[in-house]
Amino acid sequence: MNSQVLQAFPEFRLRPPADDSAPADVVDAHDLVVGHVATAGGGYRGHAGADTGPRRTDALRAAEDVAVFHFALHGPAGTEPHPYAGAAEARAAIARLPRQRQEIVDSAARAYFFHALRQEYVAAILDGLEAIVREHFAIGTRSGCLRVLRLLDQIREPARALLSQATGDEREWMAFPLARLLAFTELAAARLRATATAPPANLGGPFPDPHAADQALATAFRTYRDLQASLHALPSLPDAALRALDDGAAQLPSGPCAKNRSVCRTTASALDELATAARSVDGAVPDTAAEVHALAQELSNIATDTSARLEATALLLEDAGRHGSVRTILHILQDADLGAESDAGTRSVRVGDSETGPIQRTVDGRWTGPGITESYRSPEGAAAAVIDHFHDRQAAPRHS
Repeated sequence: MNSQVLQAFPEFRLRPPADDSAPADVVDAHDLVVGHVATAGGGYRGHAGADTGPRRTDALRAAEDVAVFHFALHGPAGTEPHPYAGAAEARAAIARLPRQRQEIVDSAARAYFFHALRQEYVAAILDGLEAIVREHFAIGTRSGCLRVLRLLDQIREPARALLSQATGDEREWMAFPLARLLAFTELAAARLRATATAPPANLGGPFPDPHAADQALATAFRTYRDLQASLHALPSLPDAALRALDDGAAQLPSGPCAKNRSVCRTTASALDELATAARSVDGAVPDTAAEVHALAQELSNIATDTSARLEATALLLEDAGRHGSVRTILHILQDADLGAESDAGTRSVRVGDSETGPIQRTVDGRWTGPGITESYRSPEGAAAAVIDHFHDRQAAPRHS
């Protein structure tokens, strides 16, 4: 029998034993043995060092448990993580983490009895999972990905500390739940970092719908609250910077922020003021206030990214009437690839293997391209127009 690739961890393989009485090896991408799978009570169990996974009815599932232990203890297996394809995929991956909560609680109850929820690392893990529940919708901008990435440390650090310190019965109960939580967290962190480095198109440009804009604004406000609380914990307050910060936050709308062009631009302006105030805070606090510095920079970046997306949304709304609606434009672009802007101010527009553009930025900041007689305010509006023109040219011979 040939080695079998593990579906959940494709960099690992289950290698069959030399004879039926020996356990099967689990090997990594370099063909190094990281654990083994042995038969147990009519099923299979994965073993990695001194740790053992639960009994499984399938050898491959038990091998995946070995990979979980290895991933948790040693991190990603050296392969370059891929960015998430978009916000929806990233949120689905992050949403797996809070679903591990009940298993952590149940295992801790067996390991620590009535003191389970007061065990310092267990309590910290649960607090971290609650933070992820609140913040997983932050993944709507590049800076939002970085915020969630930072918050993952609130899970990773106590889980790793507990896994390294637990012994005896405590380790028997806690090892696998902690390892699985760590594996999911490490994988999510690696891919979020890759996503922030090379964000997909739908983490920039106009928001796809008003709800996504509202979620991004809510993320900015929660980050402001975190920064405000961190400032109040300092021995002395930078009063002027704090007042500017509070005044900036007070300008944010309490209702929908992308329902029309005017509200988009008003909100974007308020976010720019909040970003400026956050930078003032960053410069006003002592170097030793590391948490304040981190939160101030995070707020500045989130406010700036959200403002830019709202400005892009306003431009798209200005073009919407020429196509019928924003939904029509986004539907036309759904199967297209709108490239990044070049130094020359052009963006490629591809449908399948065909280049239908490029579109070009005009001297007054609008966009034009093949078949366009009157320039568009947004690159998306112009791209949709050149795609329509391309389809019209393709259809013309069939009707001649």
